[in-house]
Amino acid sequence: MASRNWKQVKDLPYSHKAKAYLATQIELDKAIGELIKELETAGKLEDTVIVISPDHYPYGLTLEELNELSTYERDERFEKHHTPLLIWSASMKEPVKVEEVCSSLDVLPTVLNLFGVEYDSRLLMGNDILSNNKEQIVIFSDRSFITEKGRYNSVTGVFTANEGVEVADNYAEEISEIIYQKYKMSTMILDYDYYRKVFE
Repeated sequence: MASRNWKQVKDLPYSHKAKAYLATQIELDKAIGELIKELETAGKLEDTVIVISPDHYPYGLTLEELNELSTYERDERFEKHHTPLLIWSASMKEPVKVEEVCSSLDVLPTVLNLFGVEYDSRLLMGNDILSNNKEQIVIFSDRSFITEKGRYNSVTGVFTANEGVEVADNYAEEISEIIYQKYKMSTMILDYDYYRKVFE
């Protein structure tokens, strides 16, 4: 895929791998354009919502190469994992940019609410990112986390509040307890095949 678009990126001021990555994204962009064209031809575009949610950073790039393409300096611990979530419909009059922190856990409840689908929010670990009802938590596999108030590094045990934000002394412990409960519930859902019982 990268070779097809190499001419468009070969003279950019980036490393070879960074340019190759951009070339693959050009191919993705072409594929989405083709999909939209086919949906329009079939008369189904107005009834379609496209959701694009990468589940990881570009594994083929080093942090240095990733930073070549980034608009800001990313770190190894948290910002390396920062990826976009795109939700698009032909009926949108203008783009809406949401600054809430979120993770892949939040995609399903967000889309369900956009479609007006009724569901029991207790059965999902994520939250609707367009709702202000709950504080968003991005949970990492080692139980580090990011919220709108700051970041907790579980390896060092240090919570760093965002600039100008004050939190209670036990804030990190409270969020860690929520995360513990989410892990516990997720494990029980899998161990007891909970969804099969609920939806039989």
